[in-house]
Amino acid sequence: MHRLLLLLPLIAACAPSVGSGDGAMDDSEVPQPGWVAEFTTHHHEVAGRAEILDEGTIELQDFTFDGQGINARLFLAVDGAAFTEDYELSGNLVGDAIDSETFEVQIPDQAEMENWNLITLWCVPAAVSFGDGVFQPPE
Repeated sequence: MHRLLLLLPLIAACAPSVGSGDGAMDDSEVPQPGWVAEFTTHHHEVAGRAEILDEGTIELQDFTFDGQGINARLFLAVDGAAFTEDYELSGNLVGDAIDSETFEVQIPDQAEMENWNLITLWCVPAAVSFGDGVFQPPE
């Protein structure tokens, strides 16, 4: 048991992160309704924009994904933090391609806005983001 306790910090440090931020949020990074995130494409042609409509809804606009991969789901996370599956927005999107579509996803009740500032299409088995964006105030 003692050895396990010594290894836990090392295991946590190896957890994959998402985004390029510092993994911590200050008050200026807590998203609000009206904030938007532009997806940065990493894999599988993920593109589009996400807008927070209210505390329970995000609208994906002009969203594109080639439908390839193993198990890709939309999640909310903290920019630069170790990824967890705490705030899942969708089921597996692998299968049919999505071409410049607009649709809404529901924010889970436990996903309070001070606990996330990034949206990602995350490949669960590969532990990699296919595309992600940090929410920012509208220009």
